[in-house]
Amino acid sequence: MKFRRVFLLLLLALIPSFLTGWLHPRRPDWKEAWNPVPSVTLEELRAMPAARTVWIDAREPDDYAKGHLPGALNLSETAWETSLPAVIDVWTPEFRVVVYCDGGGCQASRATATRLRREIGAAHVYILKDGWAALASLKAAP
Repeated sequence: MKFRRVFLLLLLALIPSFLTGWLHPRRPDWKEAWNPVPSVTLEELRAMPAARTVWIDAREPDDYAKGHLPGALNLSETAWETSLPAVIDVWTPEFRVVVYCDGGGCQASRATATRLRREIGAAHVYILKDGWAALASLKAAP
């Protein structure tokens, strides 16, 4: 008898939670959880079929100003609204988009890539593994 009451109370508590998760206007996009943005290395990018690539630097504007990949556009979370139009001006759906940040524990590239998929419908979006460190190592290599 006690088990039934506990189960009923649990069920009654879960129903509003599920409804909120399903109907809330700011709910997470569940499709993104099942289809994350893929990470690629520079070598993997070179092996892909040739396509025009738009490089996005997801670091903060100060870090971008200190150094970035030539031609890369800065699109950070803090400057999203002012920087997004420049990305939209050069991007078309058949372009590949590669997003990088500081690498390692930096999550800015993942957040930016996910948001690009959602807001402009970019399908061919990748996150560069090791980010800026991988690009900087290219400059340092003889």
